[in-house]
Amino acid sequence: MRKLLIFMGLIIFIISGCSNPTIVDDQGLDVIGMQSGIGTIDDSEDFDKQKFSYDITLSNKAEMEVKRESVEIVLTDWIKQKQIENIITELTFDTESIIIKGHVNFDTKGLSKEEIVSHGPFIDGINVITKTGERIFIKTEFH
Repeated sequence: MRKLLIFMGLIIFIISGCSNPTIVDDQGLDVIGMQSGIGTIDDSEDFDKQKFSYDITLSNKAEMEVKRESVEIVLTDWIKQKQIENIITELTFDTESIIIKGHVNFDTKGLSKEEIVSHGPFIDGINVITKTGERIFIKTEFH
């Protein structure tokens, strides 16, 4: 009997210790990857304007039908106030993911690189509208 209890305890320990918690997303959309960088616009010598480039991957395991024209990057207040141009350059809809690439050109006159970076993150999230008309905000949590 004692061996059975030890064996059962060991099995429960192994199962609970090796399993990953499952996080259920009510929306069906999650940010699963994000790359970004800051540099001069078109490699110019003008440091008063900078380009913030991003590449965001959304998981769409629920295969929600999203209106392509509704995809919108939600900027944080600081970069929104400084933006000159905000363009999504590429949208790719795969079976279980959505890839968003783009850039924001913004005014940095009088700011050092350290001051600019200290205002990050620059993206708060992504707004989308499904084909059924549901508006969804997907929060970015990458900093």
